[in-house]
Amino acid sequence: MNAPPPDHRIARRLLFGIPLGILLWRVVGVVSTSVGLVNAFVPILPTTIFLIIGVWAFGKGAPHWRERLLQHRRFGKPLRDWEDGGRVSRRGKVLAVVGISASWMISAYFVGLGWIIASLGVVLASLAIWLATRPLPRD
Repeated sequence: MNAPPPDHRIARRLLFGIPLGILLWRVVGVVSTSVGLVNAFVPILPTTIFLIIGVWAFGKGAPHWRERLLQHRRFGKPLRDWEDGGRVSRRGKVLAVVGISASWMISAYFVGLGWIIASLGVVLASLAIWLATRPLPRD
């Protein structure tokens, strides 16, 4: 008797011995976390949102990497606060709103006031208001 042909679907779902779905979540986590870490050293660019995305993606593809991020001495506390009901520190809120405002002012300065920049202002103001209404961390 002839052996059945190999199942190519299984071969396509593995890359470097890792299922493609897991590998995809790890790539998203690594890219997002890397962008967040670079942004930590670049003024006005967001850091935390990329780290939040990294924690989320690592939770699906590499739980041990997620735990390392959550236990990080610098970034762990804000990430844990976010996971505890979307909590943001007062300092985090102020810095984020200042960054959002600065981004809009820089855009308005270089592009000029028009309907696109005005629309961007409405979206960014909505984001700032939403962020300001997030609960504060528990003590």
